[in-house]
Amino acid sequence: MALVAAVSALAWRPGRRLYSRTAASARGAAADLPRGAVAMKDSLGRWVRWGWLATTLVLGAVLVGTAWIGRERARAASTTLNLGQGQVLLEALRQSIRAEPALPDGARLDSLLRLHRDAGLRFLALFDAERRLVAAAGASASALPAPPQEPPPRPGTLEPVGRRLRMIASVLPARPPDAAQRPPDPGRPRFRPPMLVMEFEPLVAERLAAEATRTFALSALVAAALAAAALLLWRLTIRQEEVERRLERERRLSVLGEMSAVLAHEIRNPLASLKGHAQLLAERLAAAGPERAKAELVVKEAQRLEHLTGDLLDFARSGPIERKPVDPAALVRACAEEVVAGGFAVGTAGAPRSFPLDEGRVRQAVTNILRNAHQASPEGTRPEVAVAAEAGALVVTVRDFGAGIAAGEEKRIFSPFYTTRTTGTGLGLAVALRVAEMHHGTITVRNHPEGGAVFRLAFGDA
Repeated sequence: MALVAAVSALAWRPGRRLYSRTAASARGAAADLPRGAVAMKDSLGRWVRWGWLATTLVLGAVLVGTAWIGRERARAASTTLNLGQGQVLLEALRQSIRAEPALPDGARLDSLLRLHRDAGLRFLALFDAERRLVAAAGASASALPAPPQEPPPRPGTLEPVGRRLRMIASVLPARPPDAAQRPPDPGRPRFRPPMLVMEFEPLVAERLAAEATRTFALSALVAAALAAAALLLWRLTIRQEEVERRLERERRLSVLGEMSAVLAHEIRNPLASLKGHAQLLAERLAAAGPERAKAELVVKEAQRLEHLTGDLLDFARSGPIERKPVDPAALVRACAEEVVAGGFAVGTAGAPRSFPLDEGRVRQAVTNILRNAHQASPEGTRPEVAVAAEAGALVVTVRDFGAGIAAGEEKRIFSPFYTTRTTGTGLGLAVALRVAEMHHGTITVRNHPEGGAVFRLAFGDA
């Protein structure tokens, strides 16, 4: 009896305390580290990245908006510019015509047209007091109408004619120079000055509008380049952060793996001795006595510790994988039977005949997920597992009928030593994730619309 009590105390108290402390410390190390400096760095990086992207986009929008406003102002100023260009041409022509002793003929109008061609002048037509055509130079953009008889057009009236502008104005003043000195005579005919029809191209406004359009296009191009560069750098920054997180995770997993391996090796040898002696003691005691129950409890707790050390060694296991052609359908069926015989609805219709895998490690990963699905599903339900080939990858999908995954826990459940159950080491999904990554694959989880969780385990091709 004294031996039973001693063995029970040795196995139950230190053993369970060692298990609890090891699991709790490992869970704390796995859970607290991402919430410390790494989490703060990631949060700061997101704010900086989004702020920089927003600032770049705002600057690009301001640049485009400024160029657009300049373009619209140039268009609004085109009427004033066209009127100014027409008035300058008209005044120059008036001065030349008034300097002539008589109304100029066609040759003179042609020379005036050539003289002012660079200023945009393209057509001239001169009408006498009777509104008869005296001479013309150049080609009109359209049929030339007779100038209005009464009243004469207001100076500065512009009429669009195709790409040109037409202006009609009197060549001489509306009254003769001596009209103010002569007494009014109702019988005298009203003085009617000769009329000049001028067509010109709005070169100044067109150049300004073209310059404003080029500026707007250049601004839009620069803004687009800034936006593209910002998006590119944003994606590169995200990718760099993902690489840093992956490296940090691998570093932490490496540290946890080394710690797990050391603990497992230190525990296994004394645990095997403890378990063996407890089993021998249980065999020698009466089956119905309390001492036998205590000895069997020692054996049970020793087996629990063996399971813990086995999980720790599986998690710490490293080295290259050895791919060989494997029948995925047979592998999944074997994993399901290993967890519980007949406890799963297995679908293999889309499974390929063969796929290169490290059979031992993949079996371990699939078994861990199936075991979790079986434990999460209530009595009377059969979790579903299906295997199929998708886009060159082997995909194993497992659905349970439990409570599903809590919001925000989709990634955390794959952290080492994280578990929501009172029993277990929290290493099953972490081992499955490592096996998937070794096969260039991934594990994702989501909640099914009708209840339960759906795990998707993908293995990439070699």
